[in-house]
Amino acid sequence: MKKMTVWWKNLCLAGLLISLIAGVSYLIPKSGKTVITFGMFSGNQSDVPNDDCYKLIDEAIEEFEKEYPNVEIRYTSGILKEDYSEWLSRQSLNGTLPDVFMVLPEDFTTFASVGVLKNLDTMLEADYSFDKQKYYQGCYDAGTYEGHQYALPYESVPMLMLVNKTLLKKNNLTLPDNSWTWDDFYEICQKITKDIDGDGKVDQFGVYDYSWIDAIYSNGGDIFDESGTVCNLTNDSIENAILFARDIYLLSGKQNPTSDDFDKGQIAFRPMSFSEFRTYKPYPWKINKYFDFQWDCIPLPEGPDGENLSEAETLLMGINARSKNSVIAWNFLKKLTYDQEVQQKIFQYSKGLSALKEVTDSEQTEKFLKDSIGNDTSVQVSLLNEIMERAAKKEKFQQYDTIMDYMDGEILKLFLEEGDFDMNLLKLKKKIDRMLKEY
Repeated sequence: MKKMTVWWKNLCLAGLLISLIAGVSYLIPKSGKTVITFGMFSGNQSDVPNDDCYKLIDEAIEEFEKEYPNVEIRYTSGILKEDYSEWLSRQSLNGTLPDVFMVLPEDFTTFASVGVLKNLDTMLEADYSFDKQKYYQGCYDAGTYEGHQYALPYESVPMLMLVNKTLLKKNNLTLPDNSWTWDDFYEICQKITKDIDGDGKVDQFGVYDYSWIDAIYSNGGDIFDESGTVCNLTNDSIENAILFARDIYLLSGKQNPTSDDFDKGQIAFRPMSFSEFRTYKPYPWKINKYFDFQWDCIPLPEGPDGENLSEAETLLMGINARSKNSVIAWNFLKKLTYDQEVQQKIFQYSKGLSALKEVTDSEQTEKFLKDSIGNDTSVQVSLLNEIMERAAKKEKFQQYDTIMDYMDGEILKLFLEEGDFDMNLLKLKKKIDRMLKEY
């Protein structure tokens, strides 16, 4: 944690000194071509297996260099996601930040606030071929800071609810529709949760891996304010969501079902990111071993103060504020984030989905998903489109994951404690607020 704090302070210092740094963001080789540098990490934002992470970028670069024969795109390969933020920090300090680069959600606010990212407003207004309405609103807004656009969405990963249709049918329950509620969810989980073998322990469960965070997003709440400096745990919508998640947790008799229980067909519901689903589903060794049930996907249930929302984490791309070739950089940024043919390849080479509506909600995407995932599980683009149209923006900031891991453990303790829940939640809020001020 100390290591992360040190390099992040260095990055902020770099932002203050950026006007004094002569950014070496382009080179002129002997060929006379203008070099545009690109920053990316290997793998993907969801940390699921992906051996094709460079293919989409390489093909996009090849097409771009044909369109602009006097331009050469260069990037450094082999940078792991866990090292990427620190790598960018060092590049910024050294004045060698790439012209165009990927921006992780947890880095965006700081990069925009300290002047690392170029304000794109002028370019957006001057480019009459660009229409921001082509993006899902939540994805586009992920690149907005204090009313200005600093990045464009490249790839997004929403949450889905997987449903064991066979288990529901076995218990004379029908598959919920896409507008189901917390009450529907609780009632089904209550009916499904049973001690099947009569040993006194629950061995059939309503849900696996449903968290208080899932409940918050579907009840119209934000865990933190936009700046990441205040925790909203005691807001009514947040507290009600945590209480509902506790009620769901207690249905299992305080037992913790596992992913193996789901694979064996003993769990009705499981929230899962789209990228995890695409990775998890095709593996015969995971599914066919227990393949005696059918799946489906629906949105997460809505709370009384919310909608059928789930979080969508968006990987962004932006331009170095000190780039010497900002016009070419803008064209390359558009190639990666706005070109429909490039964005269509996300479904082929990556595990997320495109932030462009016409790409995700298309017959081509429907066919590809059916061919790659299989016909036994329904993941229709109409569902993905509906989820993305209403996806909740995930507010992230530096140290977000550290804070959330701590909160997750503390809230689980609250689930098990017998004391005054409101008072304990208030104490946790104050502790989190202090932690936020320390970073």
